Amino acid sequence: MKTVFRILILISLCTLASCSEKQTNPLQDALGTYILQGQEGSFLLYDIAKIDSTTFRTEFERRQNVYELKLQEETKLYDDYNWQRKPKNAARHWEAIQRTRKIMKGLDSLKTIMEGRMDEIAYYDYVFSGRAETGDKFTDFKDAYVSMTPTLQVISMTAPKKDLHQASGR
Repeated sequence: MKTVFRILILISLCTLASCSEKQTNPLQDALGTYILQGQEGSFLLYDIAKIDSTTFRTEFERRQNVYELKLQEETKLYDDYNWQRKPKNAARHWEAIQRTRKIMKGLDSLKTIMEGRMDEIAYYDYVFSGRAETGDKFTDFKDAYVSMTPTLQVISMTAPKKDLHQASGR
């Protein structure tokens, strides 16, 4: 009986010791990995707030609209250069039209493949403050913006919010 009691106390102590370990924030870990990019150092997250989320459906519709506008512009330029009898310029815009159509077909086929996941979250936008330390160099982040997938992959990061999705074509 004493042995069982001792084992229970030992298990309780081990459980308490493991629970008292510092819990890591997965957002901090993902941001730290992205910011440090393999350098030795640390990243401390002071504050983070989710400000927006985007579904796959919304992102597909936005990209389709972008490419439809691009197709209209390229078609107009192609027609104008053809009318002006400038074949080199017209050929360049014809190639752009073909590339845009190919991209639009790819988006359509990808949308068809992902039909069951269209209402899932594609990415979240966050605003955060933190500090990165690498050796004797410190970088403070105040009101920085980041887009991350639900699996915590950083898509883009910037200081002015208006530039957050610039790299992804938004």
